[in-house]
Amino acid sequence: MRNGLVTDSGIRSNLRIRLLTASVVTPIAVLASLAGGWHFLLLILPVMCIGMLEFFVMEKETAMQGSSLTGIPAGIAFVLGIAWGEAWLWQAAIALGIALTLALEVARHPRQFGLALAQVGTTFCGLAYVALPAACLISLRNAPEEGLTWLFVVYAITWGTDTFGYVFGTIFGRTKLAPLISPNKTVEGAIGGILGAWIPAFLILALSGAFQPILIPMVALGPVWAVGGDLFESAMKRFFRVKDSSVPSLNLFPGHGGVLDRIDALIFVAGWAFVYLTAVGLV
Repeated sequence: MRNGLVTDSGIRSNLRIRLLTASVVTPIAVLASLAGGWHFLLLILPVMCIGMLEFFVMEKETAMQGSSLTGIPAGIAFVLGIAWGEAWLWQAAIALGIALTLALEVARHPRQFGLALAQVGTTFCGLAYVALPAACLISLRNAPEEGLTWLFVVYAITWGTDTFGYVFGTIFGRTKLAPLISPNKTVEGAIGGILGAWIPAFLILALSGAFQPILIPMVALGPVWAVGGDLFESAMKRFFRVKDSSVPSLNLFPGHGGVLDRIDALIFVAGWAFVYLTAVGLV
């Protein structure tokens, strides 16, 4: 049993589905990342749009649900502005997004201006949670010298934490990490994920010739952010009382839930890596 909650056959079945999904998704992500440019943008944008839609659908039972009608177009324009290096575009995306969302929600709730303002806020929470990390990934890939290396380090940290965390949690998991947020996650799984992520991340840096001592804190803390991102998305699902983030008919990752269930750790790691590398002058 895994943490006393599921049977061995259930674990094997779920693992087979996860491995099959990963065998399809991973090569696509790697090839698009290697190609860069429009190829990478065409990978990021659909995933981002579905992730934002999942975020808004997750809030459907709340009065201040964000607007996918204005939030997703604003997210697309924001990411394109970052990708093309056009500051006016991403700035216009934010300004027009706020104005249009406010106008839409005031029209829907003419006597509830406070609610309309709250919906503007939740709409842009979706942009900050999904579109901003997408822009960070594109900015890392577009870095003039080691862009591809930074991107693959982010992947190594994210996928390493997830893979080793799942394996260690399944085999050794005993102590609950955050039982009120995510009952299946264990301290042993988190430790295994953190330690396991360091190996491929440092290996990529070494083989690419990009390793510098100043990168050690980024890699060392990266898996902690990955675990945090996972727990944060689990907390959101608990708060909104949904089992997973998937939207019916848009389940791109069988065995993994929705897009947000798959990229929750990547969201935090991408942001962390971009901020760190920018702060130390490498991006």
